Amino acid sequence: MTALSRTMDDLPGEGTVDLREFLATIARRKRLVLTVTIALTTLAALYSYSRTPVYTSKATILVRPILTNPLESIPLERLSLQTEIRIATSAAVADVARDLLDSRDSLTTLLRNVSVSAPQDAQILEFSYSHTDTREAQRGAQAFADAYLEFKAAQAVESIARHASTLQAETDKLDEDIRGLNAEIADLLEGSPEWEDLVDQRRAVEATRLALQNQLATVSTLSVDAGQVIQPAELPASPSRPNHRIDLLLGVLIGLIAGVGSASMSERLRDRIESQASFEHILEAPVLGVIPKTSAGRKSGRPATIDEPKSLAAESFRTLRTNLLAVSARPPVKTLLVTSAGMGEGKSTISANLAVALAQMGKDVVLISADLRFPRVHSFFGLGNDRGLGQVLSGEVTLDEALCDSIVPQLRVLPSGPVAGVAEPVELIQSDKMLDVIARCAEIGFVILDGSPILAVADSLVIATMVDAVLFVADSRNGRRGAIAQSRHQLRQVDARVVGGVLNGVDEWRGTRGGSYGPYDYRRGLLYRILVSDPRSGRSAEEPLGRDLQRQRSD
Repeated sequence: MTALSRTMDDLPGEGTVDLREFLATIARRKRLVLTVTIALTTLAALYSYSRTPVYTSKATILVRPILTNPLESIPLERLSLQTEIRIATSAAVADVARDLLDSRDSLTTLLRNVSVSAPQDAQILEFSYSHTDTREAQRGAQAFADAYLEFKAAQAVESIARHASTLQAETDKLDEDIRGLNAEIADLLEGSPEWEDLVDQRRAVEATRLALQNQLATVSTLSVDAGQVIQPAELPASPSRPNHRIDLLLGVLIGLIAGVGSASMSERLRDRIESQASFEHILEAPVLGVIPKTSAGRKSGRPATIDEPKSLAAESFRTLRTNLLAVSARPPVKTLLVTSAGMGEGKSTISANLAVALAQMGKDVVLISADLRFPRVHSFFGLGNDRGLGQVLSGEVTLDEALCDSIVPQLRVLPSGPVAGVAEPVELIQSDKMLDVIARCAEIGFVILDGSPILAVADSLVIATMVDAVLFVADSRNGRRGAIAQSRHQLRQVDARVVGGVLNGVDEWRGTRGGSYGPYDYRRGLLYRILVSDPRSGRSAEEPLGRDLQRQRSD
């Protein structure tokens, strides 16, 4: 997506993550991400391989309900496997297992090594026992399985014995009652009413005794089989932990997460603007231009659009011009303030080059040096600064007297004037006279104002209320996110329209790595130098290489 198609609605809102910016951050901090990932993976490997291998053996038993009548169907629904798991991992079962193992370990140690689980929809318990020795792991799993069955059987036998003892005691008491009734009946006349009453009582007692005897017989037949081992414990072939593969994968995963987090935190703490996406996110406006480091004429100090019209810098300003005109069409922009958060971010250079680029396409342009504190615009065009905007606002000279023609046709420049002669610049700027100057310059053509940094003084905030739009400049090396965010907030407070941003001072390889247009870049290439230096090529050094390559293609 180009700057022409990006609008304020396309930009990510507060609290959202721009994927492009996130990936760009990871790419810039790839060494940090890789270092943290390798470090944590190495620590995970050291931890995993330094641990003592632990082996786990498993024994499986089929659980049966106890104290049931063997003549009846076994009510499996009476079993609660969760209750059985609690019993299997109780201290009572562990005590039996310790005896079977003939171990001196405490019950707590034994229970720490054992785990019991129940597969879903199955009357099965799985006993797992872990130990650093394979044979001990096997013995432990088998011992706990056997101990559980033994404990459950002993519980059943004890319960049956206790119940049978109670029934037997009641039966013995009834036998005594019957003997006493028999003695009383023998002393009475047979057939008498008393005799018949005692006989009825004896029959009732005998019926009760018979019922108890039946219960006692039933109790003796109850099942005491708690289950059976269906899969004995086997000798484990490999350790269950540590799992080196899982540990290494976790180390890599945690390392990547920590590395990405460190990269993001480092990026935030560094507070630099190193990508177009991050600049757009903070400014909440599209980036209209990306300017390389060589943005000014290095030898003459004049704009690159004048001295180096075929350079990458000049092409970037023409791109800025195109994008600016496109986004400024609706609503139309006739007056534009160019400003930045702080000093040294290149706003004056961009103002001068943008003004030249607009004039070169046939537009009438007025470039106003509205920075009355540290003016630079006049130096780009070799103009004097003995009178300018300050003197116009103070009434010393007229606007027509202060306006200067430049070396670029259709471009007029209004310098700032001597700084020493201006008492308080903001007082002059915040006047109806300034509005009149901007309006009269707008009658001539497109007006560009080079303003002061927003965070340094209040001059640009005042001018922002007088112009149609604001173009915000940030240096990719020295610009700070916090400063841009604060400037954006202040511009929003005065209801200024930020039409877009310009990212200045970008490395050329970053600006062109996505594929450059190249009509002017061929002169940097090895092929061009070879063809120029080769006398057999039949072409002069000034002949465009593109024409030569086109001729070769047609041949």
